[in-house]
Amino acid sequence: MQIIAIFHSLLTRTHTLTLAGGLIASATLIADEIVPFPNATLNLEFEQQVTSYPVISSPMKKVNGVVTADSEQWLDGSLNRKLYQLPSGKSSDEAYRFFTDQFEKLGVTPVYSCERFSCGASNFWANNVFDVARLYGLDKTQAYFLGEKKVDGKTVYYLNYTVRRGDKREYALVDIFTAGKTKVVKGNQVVFTSLPTSSSALARSEAYKSLLKAFENQTRALLITVESASAERVSEVDSLSRQLQQFKSLLQSRLREDAIGSSRFRIQWIVGDHEEAMMHWQLLQ
Repeated sequence: MQIIAIFHSLLTRTHTLTLAGGLIASATLIADEIVPFPNATLNLEFEQQVTSYPVISSPMKKVNGVVTADSEQWLDGSLNRKLYQLPSGKSSDEAYRFFTDQFEKLGVTPVYSCERFSCGASNFWANNVFDVARLYGLDKTQAYFLGEKKVDGKTVYYLNYTVRRGDKREYALVDIFTAGKTKVVKGNQVVFTSLPTSSSALARSEAYKSLLKAFENQTRALLITVESASAERVSEVDSLSRQLQQFKSLLQSRLREDAIGSSRFRIQWIVGDHEEAMMHWQLLQ
């Protein structure tokens, strides 16, 4: 979880991230099967590749100061998210039944569900699971559903969380998450034989020179992804994680030396599944 979780917040706060690749397109088609709640206001909508998405199948709780669940997975994949504010006169309970009935008709197999106090604190779901502050409501009004379905050989999770806030506003969140290593069409992909460990070595590398050209050719910000070679043992994961963290700091410093301001890029790192380390980038909106 620590390997990839630090960029979860950044990605989930990015409202629109346009990606190429069949899995993203597939996720969009799956999400389009879900009918919106009638007359609801769509407060938030995005589709994107995410890392460390929380798939929770037990109540949320705090143990020794840490918010956790007894049954949780943190997966990579593609996420389609929609947050609805319900119209006046409609309750979060109605929205919960509306969406879970649709899931059932689509052949989604229930994995876990809870209502009211049995879910744990709404604060934990809003801020620690979904990272959507507007979902912090009254514990006695919340409901959560998690189901799964196999689509084209991949596991797709269907999630619905509904709640009424103290100001009487009612919300429904619908997440369609397709698990699995999401492959992006990486036209802007370069390979490292080994990750540079000094600023001068980085500056001399063809990978870094290609990245600088990308900044020269456009004004929009870039999301830079650095992937290590694959790991087979826990000790290798720990070692690669330290190398990636060090390389991230090195890359940030080098870009600033070359007058690339921090507002023009974000960097994420992943312990990859390739034979060699690589770096690729894509435009942010």
